[in-house]
Amino acid sequence: MGIRKKLHPIEIDGGRAEYAQSCFSMSAHEKSIFCGVLKDVKLPDGSASNISKCVQVANKKIFGYKSHDAHFMLHYLLQVAIRSTLPNEVAEPLIRLGSFFRSLCKKVIQEQDLDFLETEIAEIFCQMEMIFPPSFFDIMVHLPIHLANEVRLGGPVQFRWMYPTERNLCKIKSYVRNRAHPEGSIAEAYLAEEALTFCSRYLHKSVDTRFNRKSRNYDNSDLCDVDLNDYFSCIGRPLCGKKNGKPFYLDSTTKSHAHRYLLFNCGDVDTYIREHDDIVDSQTKGPKWVKAKAQSHDFSEWFKTRALKDDVSIQLKDFSRGPSHVAKRFSGYLINGNRFHTMNRDARRKTQNSGVTLVSLTPSFASSKDENPKTEAITYFGSISDIIELDYYGHFNFVLFKCNWYEVEEEKHGLTCVYFNKKCYQNDPFVLPSQVQQCFYVQDPLNANRHFAMNTFPRDIFNMGDKSELMVQEAYESDLFDGELNWIREDIPAAIIEKSSIVMEDIRNEDSDFD
Repeated sequence: MGIRKKLHPIEIDGGRAEYAQSCFSMSAHEKSIFCGVLKDVKLPDGSASNISKCVQVANKKIFGYKSHDAHFMLHYLLQVAIRSTLPNEVAEPLIRLGSFFRSLCKKVIQEQDLDFLETEIAEIFCQMEMIFPPSFFDIMVHLPIHLANEVRLGGPVQFRWMYPTERNLCKIKSYVRNRAHPEGSIAEAYLAEEALTFCSRYLHKSVDTRFNRKSRNYDNSDLCDVDLNDYFSCIGRPLCGKKNGKPFYLDSTTKSHAHRYLLFNCGDVDTYIREHDDIVDSQTKGPKWVKAKAQSHDFSEWFKTRALKDDVSIQLKDFSRGPSHVAKRFSGYLINGNRFHTMNRDARRKTQNSGVTLVSLTPSFASSKDENPKTEAITYFGSISDIIELDYYGHFNFVLFKCNWYEVEEEKHGLTCVYFNKKCYQNDPFVLPSQVQQCFYVQDPLNANRHFAMNTFPRDIFNMGDKSELMVQEAYESDLFDGELNWIREDIPAAIIEKSSIVMEDIRNEDSDFD
């Protein structure tokens, strides 16, 4: 038929035939690179098992992994591995396939996104049919065509997939003691567990059981009132406990940067920020970005003098003094179901918990003469270098993440590249723990300084949406905030208010075997 002549067998001497390699075939070196990506990657705590144990780079084999590990590799790791080993025409549909399943398995998915996913999976299969032979496309490969519509009919995947059922079957199998009568063993053990469960729930206030014990990534968010003065520090908890933090001496630069960041994220200071803006505009000549820089650097000292007047509250007077030179340092922090570590702690562990990502509204200047900057939501990626707690002389205590921020580049396949050798925003390294989400980085095997950023989400926390926002609004309108320092910014509520709503109204699956 004359189709794909370059793939036709070529007859050689002796009646034998030589076959051309297909475009998706890997050489021995490429297989080593593929296995090396899976072998060297460090994953966040609790996201998957240690996949590196299932990889043998010398033999170029991957075996012994569970179905959830394959699920995780398809979502995150396969994209980086095949991008470095396969040609673009083969890697592109496979990268899109991983993105399709990652979008499909989100905890929150919009109905309009399902229309896009239905079109996307059809195009992906059309590309794959141009690459792989017909024998590859069995019924299991065909099934993803219907998955987007199943989500529309049945709801999010988390409520319908087989992982809870498989865990339950594994638990039931462990009940068998008499192999001659497995059903009777299972029934007897099941009834015994039901009786113990009833007793545990009846005695939950006086006895420590699996129904009232704290989860592994438990934080003290549910014990914090919305009205607390030290709002930023009350959410979450250090891994070693606040009393066990290591004291150290703050240098003047770190102290000024940390205090400045807290000032610009305090809602009650907004009035004085605008007042200082008017003074800078009238006294400083030059383009707008020069005035913005001056306003940022000079505000701390100006506010310290401004707070001496009688119209400033006592809390703001204490806040304007700045933190003490003695602070505490932690190596880990728990907040919103995430476990964060510093880079030094990650270096000695098999997991990676130091990656953070932050979405912030940032003004962008087109040039030095631009007088109308555009404010856009920009995503930042970084790693936690230090976790410190500032002490405002016994009045307030704030926990901050000190991060290394990196330059980011978006690839055509939708992958986010982060360059660890190109640091940026070194004069603004701090961020509040409640403002960041966790991510992890997969190193590019062809470039040691380039990493691919992958966003992760806590598995046992769900955003309840409108109900959470309603509770925060009711708390806002109540008398709870009267006479107290409001640490929530009103102009950028997405950074903190959304986090607090998740903390107050998250559903935690205490019965999950993942605990």
